[in-house]
Amino acid sequence: MAEKRRQSMKVEVSRCLDSTLSELQLIWDEIGIEESQRDERQAVVLLHLENLLSEMVREEKGTRRRLLDSIDACTSEVATLSRELCLEPYQPETGLTTLRAEKALRQQVDALKRQKKERTDRLEALKHTEQLFCDLLSTTPMYIPTGTVPTDEQLTALQEHIETLRADKAQREETFRETKQSILSLMEQLEQEPNTSFERDVVCEEEEAFSLSMENMNGLKRLQAELETKDHDNARLAERLTEEIDSIWNRLQPTPEELIAEELQKTLPVTGHKPSDIEILQSQLSKLQALKIANLKKVIDATREEIFFWWDKCFYSRAQRNNFGAAYEEEYTEKLLEQHDAELAKMKSYYDMNKTLLESLARREEMWKQMLEFEKKATDPNRFNNRGCVLLQEEKMRSKLNKDLPKLEKVLADKIEQWETQHGTHFLVEGVRFVDYVETQWTTHEQSKKVAKEERLNARNKATEKEMKWGSRPTTPNKRRIPGTPNRTPKRAKGANGTSMASPRLGSSVVHQASPRSVGRPPRTGGRTSPRKLRNSPGRSARRKVLGERNSRREDVSFSTTMHTNSWKSKNSSISSSGSSCPSYTDFTKHLSSEDKPYCLSSSIISSPQRSHSRVTGI
Repeated sequence: MAEKRRQSMKVEVSRCLDSTLSELQLIWDEIGIEESQRDERQAVVLLHLENLLSEMVREEKGTRRRLLDSIDACTSEVATLSRELCLEPYQPETGLTTLRAEKALRQQVDALKRQKKERTDRLEALKHTEQLFCDLLSTTPMYIPTGTVPTDEQLTALQEHIETLRADKAQREETFRETKQSILSLMEQLEQEPNTSFERDVVCEEEEAFSLSMENMNGLKRLQAELETKDHDNARLAERLTEEIDSIWNRLQPTPEELIAEELQKTLPVTGHKPSDIEILQSQLSKLQALKIANLKKVIDATREEIFFWWDKCFYSRAQRNNFGAAYEEEYTEKLLEQHDAELAKMKSYYDMNKTLLESLARREEMWKQMLEFEKKATDPNRFNNRGCVLLQEEKMRSKLNKDLPKLEKVLADKIEQWETQHGTHFLVEGVRFVDYVETQWTTHEQSKKVAKEERLNARNKATEKEMKWGSRPTTPNKRRIPGTPNRTPKRAKGANGTSMASPRLGSSVVHQASPRSVGRPPRTGGRTSPRKLRNSPGRSARRKVLGERNSRREDVSFSTTMHTNSWKSKNSSISSSGSSCPSYTDFTKHLSSEDKPYCLSSSIISSPQRSHSRVTGI
């Protein structure tokens, strides 16, 4: 292709040269230039052509040289920029001509220069922003070497640092506003003005003018802590003064005349703890102390009552209480009052130091009393006369209490053991160690239960022996009455002589004869007077069966629930099988003292000659 272009150019040059030489010949002919001159002129034309071509070659050579120089320069500059930008060195494509290689290198140089400028400009902007935050927060800027192009990682780190500074600034501003508000409130509460230059900068200056340096922020926290400490001290002082005033007031109980004389007020004039409030409280306390000196006996007696109260809360034993002999002195002096105040302060301090343990002990004592109460209810036979699942609820509570009480005792024992290890002394409850106190309580409780059980067994054995000797007395537990029903049955009306009138429907009367057991016994208040159904028990059924067999042997007198002896039949022959009049109480008691009384029970039914359904009843 290059040869063809060269041949084509050669032909075109030859054509142009022939045309030019022909035209020159015509001109020379027309002018009449001689041959010798024509040779000279032709030599000049040839020289011009040679010079022109030489000049053109020189120019093209210069262009080639400039391109090569540019390639060298661009290659060097690309290497430098790549190194500054921390990029890989640029390598142009292979096989490119000099002109294209130079163009590619030149474009790469321009791109690297733009990237360098962008990074430099971004660094300057970030540095400016960072410097503003650093001036506000009084911190050191992030270090980036000067005179170098920052890398992308450095710019990213700088941006993150600026975001951190921005967040720190916002947080410090919020902390400053909150702390300043708290300081203003505390100064108002303390009735205090700013004294130092720093306090004036915080309180009086604008928020924007305050430097948010770490030193200032720490100073701000210290100032707030100092003011809070003063405020807490004033609060504790006011609380202590108030407690002393209340304590003295409760002991004195001053009369209206004393209030007027001492210029006292029944209620405290202040409720805060400002310095002015504390002055008022101190003045009130001074007046009450003067009044206390004038009323020593009343104050000491009230103090003793309060000491007794704290003794109970601290589980002091009698021996520990007797150690404070001043509690029993009757000579009332200021020294005695001071001793009582010291003892009261000691007890309060002891309770405050061991409040957790003492509160747990009080809770354990309450649970112990509840357990004793539940066990007492469990032995009450009337506990079944209830509605609303009370027994079930009590059983659940008793079961829970039986589980919780040992757990609490174990936890208390561990805590008290730690306390004793820490203080190097015994923690006394009622004058003994806690484990001994609990063990004594449980032992005493078990012994009392055993004694009560033995007493019940003895009483039951005695009752069984008595029943075997004298017979049983039918008893039924009282039942709950339905609301609206009368307390007495309307079927019988009691007569004036103690006998029951016959019911219109039954046509019978009941003769109530008091038994020896019922003499002097108050009437029952169960609400029912009609007989109740007896509970079926194996022992009772067996006894009734034996009594029934004994009753079947005697045909002269009919018995309902008891039997009659032959001696009664022989001594009271007037009582026939068809019925007789009821014997008197004297005859009944004589019969009880007879020799045949092993067969006499508590009641009998005797047929009446007048009415076919009369009976003698007893309790």
